[in-house]
Amino acid sequence: MRLKLMIGTRSLPHLLLTALLWANSAASADAQFPDLFELQAQYVPYVELAGPEPTESQVSSYEVSLNVPVKLSDKSYLIPGASYHVDSIGYRDVVPGFDALRSFHAADFSLLYVQLLPRDVSLALRFAPGLAGDFKRVDSGLVRYNAVVMATKSFSPRLVFGGGGMTTFRFGSFLALPALYLAWEPSASFKLETFLPAFVEATYRIGSRVELGARAEVNGNAYAVRDAGVADDWPCTEQVDDPTTAADESVAQERRCLDHVAYSLASAGLTARVRLFSSVWFALYGGYTLFRRLEPMNARDRRVPGEVQDLPNAPVFRASLIFRIPSD
Repeated sequence: MRLKLMIGTRSLPHLLLTALLWANSAASADAQFPDLFELQAQYVPYVELAGPEPTESQVSSYEVSLNVPVKLSDKSYLIPGASYHVDSIGYRDVVPGFDALRSFHAADFSLLYVQLLPRDVSLALRFAPGLAGDFKRVDSGLVRYNAVVMATKSFSPRLVFGGGGMTTFRFGSFLALPALYLAWEPSASFKLETFLPAFVEATYRIGSRVELGARAEVNGNAYAVRDAGVADDWPCTEQVDDPTTAADESVAQERRCLDHVAYSLASAGLTARVRLFSSVWFALYGGYTLFRRLEPMNARDRRVPGEVQDLPNAPVFRASLIFRIPSD
């Protein structure tokens, strides 16, 4: 078997919005508060996959996220949230016998705690368990855990800096990494914001309704594969040996059996955001990928021999509807 893969509304209660208007809160807390709601769609055009067959693939991604801040006190907030992401994969010019996985999903449930401390310092603790895979079958192999611990300090109303640590699957595999945050506003119209190792963005504001900028980001995940066409076929299971092939299909090979896919993508491009009304924004992102890698992994989290693919770089386009936390 040869396998190729690619990977705001006004109806919110007034009480909730009132709780979000923390005029006396430290400016450093802003770094930890996520948007209330976001809906986005992303498109990467067809590219040719490596290999002797002239197969092409493209990926359309969709994501929705919701966060509900709860004010525990004047100095502490609890923010439960949920998100759902799907990569829908299309193919063309496929050859007979081509095994195509059509979609990968990720569902995450998060809990964020923010504590404001003296001297304009804030502490954020975030834990986000979830499931990621083709969802053909659900088992413990789909479970993913992401976490962040970060402290930030507001040195002035225009400069916030902080750091901590995080665990993430953003690079396709479980990693424990340092985390750095910087928000610098040298003027009322310009802002530089970065949360490493996830993104860096420079934004220029035009009045109170338009934002233009440049952004670089890294995304990815580890998706479990439970499709019967993979799990019930050789090399994952024993089959009747085909004498026309060099492999011995009568013996399963665990190290060559695909268990999950590690996918990572880095891109850079331009952003444009327009405020529609209140704190609801429409955003566009257009850029080009800098790095794309697909790594089929076995159950021991080791690469399946001969299946790693450095995918061709391509344009990437994204549209988003965002409901931000009101700022005044």
